Amino acid sequence: MVLMKKLVLVVSLLTALGVIAGVVALRSETVALALIERALNAQGTAPALPEETLTVVVCGSASPLGTQPDRAQACIAVLTDQHFFVFDLGAGSAARLSQAQLPTPRLTAVFLTHLHSDHMADLPTVNLPRWAGGGASEPLMIFGPAGVDSVVSGFNEAYRIDRGFRVAHHGADFMPPAGGTLSSQVIEPGVVWSDESLSITAFTVDHDPIAPAYGYRVDYGGRSVVISGDTVNTPVLWEAAAGADLVFHDALALPVLKVMSEAALSAGQPRLAKIVTDVMDYHAELSGLQASADAAGVGRLVLYHLVPSPPNGLVKGFFDRAVTAPSLVAEDLMRFELPAGSKTVRVQEP
Repeated sequence: MVLMKKLVLVVSLLTALGVIAGVVALRSETVALALIERALNAQGTAPALPEETLTVVVCGSASPLGTQPDRAQACIAVLTDQHFFVFDLGAGSAARLSQAQLPTPRLTAVFLTHLHSDHMADLPTVNLPRWAGGGASEPLMIFGPAGVDSVVSGFNEAYRIDRGFRVAHHGADFMPPAGGTLSSQVIEPGVVWSDESLSITAFTVDHDPIAPAYGYRVDYGGRSVVISGDTVNTPVLWEAAAGADLVFHDALALPVLKVMSEAALSAGQPRLAKIVTDVMDYHAELSGLQASADAAGVGRLVLYHLVPSPPNGLVKGFFDRAVTAPSLVAEDLMRFELPAGSKTVRVQEP
């Protein structure tokens, strides 16, 4: 018994000394800098993308109804080892792109589904690392429906002074002025971008009264991904998505929104109740989405732009119960890999 007490005392003393040493080390700038350097070296460079593979990363899965820090607003990144496109860039999504270690300096273009702020707020934010980190000398191309010219012009003017400061600070050779700007192209339904291996097709969806609003289909190496943007459950989308490997679809939990509206009225917040009620009829209610995907021969349905963004497991359960495996509910930083010429879909959880 005495020996055991002595051993316990020795262990306790060693632990205490270790804690004290750790505190002292952390207060030493030399040690702190060495630890910071080690952590930075461990990060290394971004992992290489797999060759001949369509890679999809969820960089935003939330709707504006919700403030959960683990979900940015709408954004889906689609890449190969030769391509990099982003579909929508809602608030917080630029940070997700960085967290996912995606090669932002070689971002080819951004495609907007429609011109709501929660789908485009981070446009200037995502262009800065492309410009400063990658030395871009050409504007970032933004494709979108009618009105995208005004949006891009407004962002360019809003950030004009900022660009001037950065060029003055770093020099025009290091940061070519044009690289800090955005350019725009209005699109119509049909093939809107293509090369010898990849094509992007836009199609009209139903987000009335917001019109036009588009969804997109990306085809590469016999694999295909569809991004719905904001829409109700419409046959037009499933026709465009026929046989797709992945469909990322807007999703609304109607029972939860009804409770939210009633609670807002009871709390004396009629404006909030009206906003929640108005949202109900221009997003895709959960019931029927899985059946529509199955009928269209879709390999996997992925719910995103969640209305409301789940604050807890109770709300998320409504979304989980609306799909059957292998379909699932998106999480930010979730990654899907679709090797060309196969049926394989590799899913990496965040």
